[in-house]
Amino acid sequence: MKIQREWLLLLGSLFVIAALYNHYIGHSVYLVEIIFVVVGSIIALYALLTQGPKSAEAEEGMLVVLLSRYLTRKQCALLLPLVGFILILGWSVWKLTVKGTADLQMEDFMVTLLGLSLVLYYSGPSKFTPQKDFVVLYLIFMTFVFVVLWKSYVMYTGEAGARLSTYTQYYMITVPVVVLAQLLGVDANAILLSDNEGLTNFIEYGYQGRYITVGIGVTCSGLYSAGLFFSAFLAFVLVRYKKIDRYVMLGLGAGLLVTWFSNIFRMTMTILVGSVYGHPGLSFFHSYFGIIAFILFLTVFWVIIVRWLDKHEPVEMKPEAKPEESPA
Repeated sequence: MKIQREWLLLLGSLFVIAALYNHYIGHSVYLVEIIFVVVGSIIALYALLTQGPKSAEAEEGMLVVLLSRYLTRKQCALLLPLVGFILILGWSVWKLTVKGTADLQMEDFMVTLLGLSLVLYYSGPSKFTPQKDFVVLYLIFMTFVFVVLWKSYVMYTGEAGARLSTYTQYYMITVPVVVLAQLLGVDANAILLSDNEGLTNFIEYGYQGRYITVGIGVTCSGLYSAGLFFSAFLAFVLVRYKKIDRYVMLGLGAGLLVTWFSNIFRMTMTILVGSVYGHPGLSFFHSYFGIIAFILFLTVFWVIIVRWLDKHEPVEMKPEAKPEESPA
């Protein structure tokens, strides 16, 4: 039985991924991890050098249309899975050898999923090509925002970048949350302190005659929510409308504003709950309400903005295939 090239690539990728994640959770000897990487590379190399059956996906998809301006369809069919595997392999080798850390972080999942999405881009029925385009573009934008931009910013700015981020969080998140909480009758204060460990930013609120402090960091700043929306929105409009113009940019700006407001609302309600039920209530509310508020705000906005965009950006609909007439 002949195995399709895409599934061999997936198998090779899984071997490399297993080496990376085994390093995090198993702390095995490097020999085992090296064997996994070598075996995965051999399988992937065999898959890439083996001529597989021509896939219908080679004729469709935004990535193929874009790359086909410079490459042939056959080269596209080789390049996309190859880039996906090299991404997984390169990231894994870098984490295992150069960085040598055993901490599993968000960027590891992003790079892994992006690599897998490229490896499997040509797999599956052609009617799901828009969905696959969305997934790949979404992961590309997510990787660009959280891995390339954010990590580069942290790497090159160091302490200066951390201080700038703290100031930004203080004036963009902490102060508006405290002002809104005070309007709702909560005894709260925004505090920005500088000590030996750097700059700290937190909210102080009253509960049963005493004050409780809550630290405001990156996870509370709404940065992740903004990055998620930015990536999802751009991927969606590119797949649906095939372009980015002033209407799309207006929608993007409005969405980022809604994302910011939803985070302010979430944090304000969290402080309000803490002032009534104390820190246990605040922790529970913060853990479970945040994602719910983000989803609700974004869902309502998404429905409204898509209807608005559809009026200004006509969606290109493919003509439906006519049913074959049966012979008389």
